[in-house]
Amino acid sequence: MTLPLWPAPHVHFATIDTDIVLLDVARDRYDCLTDCAPWLTTDEDGRLLAGDTETAEALIDMGFASHAPPPPVRRAPLPQRELTIPVRSPRRALARALVAQATATAIFQKRSLLELIRFNPGRAVDPAFQDRAPVSETRLASLLSAARLARPWIPFEGECLQRAFQLRYYLARFGIATDWVFGVRTWPFSAHCWLQIGDMVVGDRLERVRRYTPIMTA
Repeated sequence: MTLPLWPAPHVHFATIDTDIVLLDVARDRYDCLTDCAPWLTTDEDGRLLAGDTETAEALIDMGFASHAPPPPVRRAPLPQRELTIPVRSPRRALARALVAQATATAIFQKRSLLELIRFNPGRAVDPAFQDRAPVSETRLASLLSAARLARPWIPFEGECLQRAFQLRYYLARFGIATDWVFGVRTWPFSAHCWLQIGDMVVGDRLERVRRYTPIMTA
């Protein structure tokens, strides 16, 4: 007999072989439940299936699960392609990328993971680009080139979390919405995050992100 539960708000699960990785956004931490298939599994609709009452009660007591379904969860398509980014970019585009990413860095500092994913990148939209037609992949590649060239000049450069936030903020200035995807792998454990537009990886390598199992999309 299995007892159906739902992930608690701000808690996300990913199944990798016989392990389940848990991301608690509110606590900004990952946990891994190893070889848990006999007593806990996940369903395609996001539910948790506890093998017995004791397991179900423990998950609820720890704040990992609930009897009530959470709000609808966003899911990005599995990545299938990436952009080829040109080496050069116009100076004007480079200046815009520098200012936007420096601003994003200031916003990023001292904010928790929960605050970062709650941040609305739409507030970064530049009115000059607000009513613009959808950006072509050629134009997007040019913007990404400018962002990459500006990156060495940005102070307090961080890891993938900060770089993804910077890029998301920068692209939002042009009215370009992105999915912020978080992924995990095990043995050894590793976490990574990247941006996608549909099934296209933005600002990262397809080969790299495919090594990770998505656990959350913001």
